[in-house]
Amino acid sequence: MNLTEENVLQIQSTVEESPITRAEMKDNLIDHLCCSVEHKMKVGTAFESALSSALSELVPNGFKEIEFETFILLNTKQITMKKLTYSTGLIFSVFASVGMLLKIFHLLGANELLILGFGGLALFFVPLLMMVRKPEKTSFERKRDNIALISLLVISIGGVLKTFHVVAANETLIIGTAVFAFGFLPMTFLKMYRESIAS
Repeated sequence: MNLTEENVLQIQSTVEESPITRAEMKDNLIDHLCCSVEHKMKVGTAFESALSSALSELVPNGFKEIEFETFILLNTKQITMKKLTYSTGLIFSVFASVGMLLKIFHLLGANELLILGFGGLALFFVPLLMMVRKPEKTSFERKRDNIALISLLVISIGGVLKTFHVVAANETLIIGTAVFAFGFLPMTFLKMYRESIAS
């Protein structure tokens, strides 16, 4: 038995009322449900029972779950890159922080942790962060983020140089801190102020 126009409209209505946001996915679900329901009706199942059965087979835990699973499948590479980026940021920041604490107390391993922490931030975290940034940001936000990344990079390099007692270490740290304090922080607080005025 073929689906009537009314049956197709009911299937469309069921999918349209679902929490799924992507139009292409809604169209694919409607096609799949129509085929599945029609197949069940050909073996003698009533339309309502066939639709209910097709829905429980296709989306047993609701429409939102299938959209989430599809998102995961389509964005696995991006999700992996973000996990890698933020994991390296966390690990190297902890190394740098613990290295600073050990340096304050003049304990062994301080220099090694500082080099590992700041070097890792400069060589791994900052480049990865530049790759995974959202492209849809405004020009102001991109400038602010670039200033933050530059200051982080310069401070990290300064930290490594300071550990080796290189002559330019203090100047590098001062430049990185100045860029952060007089570039990134004012832009961040200006954005926060604008958002608070707008709301």
